[in-house]
Amino acid sequence: MKVCLAVLPVITAAVAAAQVQQPETILNNFSARTPIEKIYIQPDRDNYLAGETAWFRAYLYSDYQPDTISTVLYAELLNENSVILDRKILPVFFGAASGQFDLPDSLSAGNYVIRTYTTTMLNQDPAMVDKCSLFIFGRKHTAAAPPAEAATRIEFFPEGGNLLSGALNTVAFKATDENGLPVNIKGALKNDKGETLTAVTSYHDGMGMFELTPAANEKYFVELENNTGGKKYYLPAQVAKGIALSIIPHPQGSYFELKQEKNDPNFKAAFMIGQMQHHVVFRQDFNMTKDVVEGVINTKGLVSGILQITFFNKDGMPLAERLCFVDNKEYLQPAELVADTVNFGDRARNKFSIVMKDTVQGSLSLSVTDAAYSLHSAVQDNIISHLLLTADLRGYVHNPAWYFSGETDSVKTSLDLVMMTNGWRRFT
Repeated sequence: MKVCLAVLPVITAAVAAAQVQQPETILNNFSARTPIEKIYIQPDRDNYLAGETAWFRAYLYSDYQPDTISTVLYAELLNENSVILDRKILPVFFGAASGQFDLPDSLSAGNYVIRTYTTTMLNQDPAMVDKCSLFIFGRKHTAAAPPAEAATRIEFFPEGGNLLSGALNTVAFKATDENGLPVNIKGALKNDKGETLTAVTSYHDGMGMFELTPAANEKYFVELENNTGGKKYYLPAQVAKGIALSIIPHPQGSYFELKQEKNDPNFKAAFMIGQMQHHVVFRQDFNMTKDVVEGVINTKGLVSGILQITFFNKDGMPLAERLCFVDNKEYLQPAELVADTVNFGDRARNKFSIVMKDTVQGSLSLSVTDAAYSLHSAVQDNIISHLLLTADLRGYVHNPAWYFSGETDSVKTSLDLVMMTNGWRRFT
C-alpha cells in the first residue's frame, strides 16, 4: 500500500500550501508534475560469450498502460565498475523499443548491466533507473578474495514505522550477507538482562517477523544460534508516543487495526489515504473519539500493484505508513501456445502460434535459446514481477518472479514480508 512519505517532501517544500490544502490535493498535484515511467528489458539470453551480440527488447510503462510520454530511450552497457562501455539512443514506438550491443571479444568474464532510462525518469530518484543484469564469458580476471568470515546483516522494520513503547508491535526483519543476498537465520529475541522473549526464525529468503511489547527504556536485540562472537543485533529505539498499526490479509483486501494515544489528539489518526503510482485511490475519515480503530480496506476494484497507505492526524501530519500488494490478476490474459509445425532437422522450419480467446492489441517479443546454457532453471524476474513489484522498490529483491508463482498462503505471506521490509522508495 502506498505511503505518506510522498507527502513529507511536498509539505516541507511548501508549508504555506500545506496549511490550506488537504494531503490528497498535494499528492494529486505532485502526480501531475512527476508521472512515473517504468521500463522492462527483455534480453534474448541471460549470458553471452565475448564477441557475440546481445539483443534486447524494451517495454515502457506508465499509469498501467504502454508509455506515451517518451519517444526516445537511452540504453547503456556497464561493467562491474559501472564504467559505460557502449551507449545507444533508440526510438520508442507504441511503448516499445528494440536494440542490441555488440560485445567486444576483449571483455573480461563477469557480470554486466544494461541500464535504460528516459529524460523523464532523470527527474526522479536515480535509484529508480532500470537495470538488467547479464553475465559475459570472456577473458579471465583475478577475482577478489572472499572475506574470511561471512558477515550477516539484520535490518528491523516495525510495522507502521515506529517501535512504540507499551504497545504490541509487529516487527519484520530481513537478513542478508555481505553481497546483499538473503540469509536464513535462527536465533532468539532478548532484552538487556539477557532474558529470552521469543524465538526468531526467517520465514522466506531471510525475511520473517515477530511480536513484541517493549517496556519503556528497555533495549532489545536478536542473538543468532552458534554465535561464537557474541554479536547482538539491536532493534531500533522506541518512541514514547505514536500509533501501533497492524495490517493483515483479508478476503476483500486488507484488515487494519490502529491502537493510539488516549489523551493526545496529535497522535490520533483522523483519516487515512491510499495511493498507487502517485494517484490517490481512496480516503477514509475516522471517529477520533475511539482509541482503537479497525476496518477492512476493500481493494477488489483496484488495479494490481503496490498500495501505499498513510495515516494522518487532524493537522494532516503522517503518523504511520504501510505498503500492501494488491493482486487482482487483471494483468493476466489466458493464452495457449500451439505447435503447428515441429521439425528437429538442421535449419528446419518450425511454426508456433499463440492463441487467445479475445482479440488483444499489444507488442510481443520472442527469443529461442538453448535452456541447457541458461544460468538459471527459471526466469527470476519477468515483466509482471518487474513492472508491478521491483520497479517500485529500491534495493534487491531476490527471485521476484517467485512471488507470482501461486496462490498459496506461504507465497502471499512472503510477498507481504517484502512489502514490510523493502518499502516504497520513490519518495524521500
